[in-house]
Amino acid sequence: MTKRTNQTKTTIYRRHAGKCPIQQPNNVTQCECPLWLHGKVRGKFLRVSLDTRTLSTAEQRRSNIENGVGSDPTPGGGLRVVPSAGTESLEYAAGEFLKSNNKLSSSTKLLYTRALKHFGDWAAPRELIALASIDSTHIREYFAANSAWKKGTAQSRLVHLRVFFNYCHKTRRWLQFTPTADRTLNNKKSKTATSSRRPFTPAQITQIFSAIEQMPLETRDRARALLYVLLYTGMRISDATFCERVYLTPEGNMDYYVIKTRRQIALPPEVQQPCIDALAKLPASRVYFFQPDRADDYREARTALREGDEFTSLMPDYDVRVRETTALVARVLKLAGVTGTCHTFRDTFAINMLVGDGEKGTDIYTVSKLLGHSDVRITDSHYMKLIPGYRERMSKSTRVLAYQFPKAS
Repeated sequence: MTKRTNQTKTTIYRRHAGKCPIQQPNNVTQCECPLWLHGKVRGKFLRVSLDTRTLSTAEQRRSNIENGVGSDPTPGGGLRVVPSAGTESLEYAAGEFLKSNNKLSSSTKLLYTRALKHFGDWAAPRELIALASIDSTHIREYFAANSAWKKGTAQSRLVHLRVFFNYCHKTRRWLQFTPTADRTLNNKKSKTATSSRRPFTPAQITQIFSAIEQMPLETRDRARALLYVLLYTGMRISDATFCERVYLTPEGNMDYYVIKTRRQIALPPEVQQPCIDALAKLPASRVYFFQPDRADDYREARTALREGDEFTSLMPDYDVRVRETTALVARVLKLAGVTGTCHTFRDTFAINMLVGDGEKGTDIYTVSKLLGHSDVRITDSHYMKLIPGYRERMSKSTRVLAYQFPKAS
């Protein structure tokens, strides 16, 4: 009888998607469908995803599996690829990072996915496969290669990469240093750095609301109410899109849940009578002021938001609905001949709160809570440079101090 040996023989193949024109498992070079491994490792049969579409990474992971480096059994009896410390690929690390952030909103997770894919696509032809092979020089080269980006695009991409590499360094200990730690990265000066946060002037607000009166009757009430909400609460357009009727309290406060943070607003803003009157003109049956009725009253999405869970993936046509309200605001601004965006209303709210009437501006901590910022430093970095004399005005607040001291003998 032939003795069975603990042989090792494996084959890398692709699992082709239904639309892939190749449809030949052994053809691994003509498409980018997911790569899998099957065969025997030390006499044990396995079929396992290599969790990559790149052939060089697949070969490295096959070698790890065959040599027993960084592999462990899965419940199905196969092997799961777990790179040993220091051998993690950029693609593997990106996948683990995205899986670890399952509480992010779908829109935010999409931004991270796009950022990491774009960086990975840039790194692959330069043979920057291993995570540990990337240093600050490569990050600089990456941004130099994309110098045509607008400042905002480049800045947000840098933020996404910093969060990713911090995760690899501090959380997973895969890196000895963070290649994005240099604070001078992508530090380009912009002549219009603060112009995007300039608020609407009183004259522009008058123009905007005059333009609403020229709109068709079927959209006029909705547009007026939406813009009042944005001006009096400082909401993001996503929160205004899904502003629930129950958020408006009998006292006139907008006590809403912030979709981005999945938390209830720390300090509900008080809305004034024009806003309340405009909202009262919208259909009273609606759960959301600016969304049509639905048989289930959007129960699943609403419950998830209140429990701090994912909202955007549970709200039917979330992105479509936000784009629709964004487009409504854009139509009003175009009709008024005023330059701005939905976020300009948020900036107008914040800056007017901080400036106030004379010396009666609101303190930055309160404004931060009204905006739903997670840290007052965010409010400071966005707005304080735009408020002339704010520090001096706040310093004068020390005049309220009144101590009683004994008379010197």
